[in-house]
Amino acid sequence: MKEQELFEWLKQYHFPDLEHSPNSYDGFDCLSDDYRMFIELKSRNTHYDTLLLEKKKYDYLIDNAKELGYKAWYINYTPDGVWGFPISAESFKPVWEEKWLPITTEFANKEKMTKLVTFLPVASGFKLL
Repeated sequence: MKEQELFEWLKQYHFPDLEHSPNSYDGFDCLSDDYRMFIELKSRNTHYDTLLLEKKKYDYLIDNAKELGYKAWYINYTPDGVWGFPISAESFKPVWEEKWLPITTEFANKEKMTKLVTFLPVASGFKLL
């Protein structure tokens, strides 16, 4: 399932008012006014027991959700299901670590850099599918 398909599935089965971010270069993918959610979507072709979240993305989501009075969510698809993580919840306590990772997700660009990331166990998320 690609991110657009994930968006459409979430809209059909969970958040009927779900809207895309106004600009494709925004630091988030969609939001729900009814559920007061500010959401980042990720789609993985392989299932992992932990899902990566960059600190830079986390900070952007938390800051902008707070500005709107919304909750920040990170929702991931893997072939084994869809998991949602309420990353602005007080109980969410990420452990950050430095990893040597590609600068972008573009396959042609092989450059790497150190990024601050956390790994979210799928078992700690809400399974939506």
